[in-house]
Amino acid sequence: MIFSHILSGCILAGAGVVVFLHFFGRISLFNRLLWGVFLLTTSLAALIGVLYYTGNESMRPLHQSMILLSDTLGVACLITAVYALLNRQTLSLITFVATVFFGLLLFTGLLFPNARVFTPIVPSMGILVLMLLAVFSLMQRNKRGLWVVLAAMMMGLATKAEAFDSLVHPTDFYHYATAIALWLFGKSADWRVGIV
Repeated sequence: MIFSHILSGCILAGAGVVVFLHFFGRISLFNRLLWGVFLLTTSLAALIGVLYYTGNESMRPLHQSMILLSDTLGVACLITAVYALLNRQTLSLITFVATVFFGLLLFTGLLFPNARVFTPIVPSMGILVLMLLAVFSLMQRNKRGLWVVLAAMMMGLATKAEAFDSLVHPTDFYHYATAIALWLFGKSADWRVGIV
């Protein structure tokens, strides 16, 4: 049992739920569902991690699968949701289904042993796309882009958790940095944030 991992995992899981309930209640249905898929997969991965860190070794494969699902389906939904948010678009059922289908296809593809080498590339590419969307939005004087830039930077920092192992365990750093990123994404969707 690793108490610090359990605590940081609970904070991350709770952050996903709180951010969704607090920030995403006022947006349209399919936009909200995409944010929900991203936040839910992140929170579930953290929650299953908590069960794994209590010493339940049987949860290890499920935990790894949920992390992969979060890094594929979750990231695909996040990119589409951020694009819609920054461009003030209401998504349709077709866009929602296509995004989920693409994310599940990516998840399934990375389950094959020969494709696992590409697993770390997907979240990194997602962060890059988010940064590009946010910078373009900032060029249009959209304040929401700043929150997305900060969130993407925090997600990028979370992927480099090993660099901070002298200060805090990499797993805990990843959990805390990701929780902050979720809050920053929530701030980008806050109805009080608008155009400069």
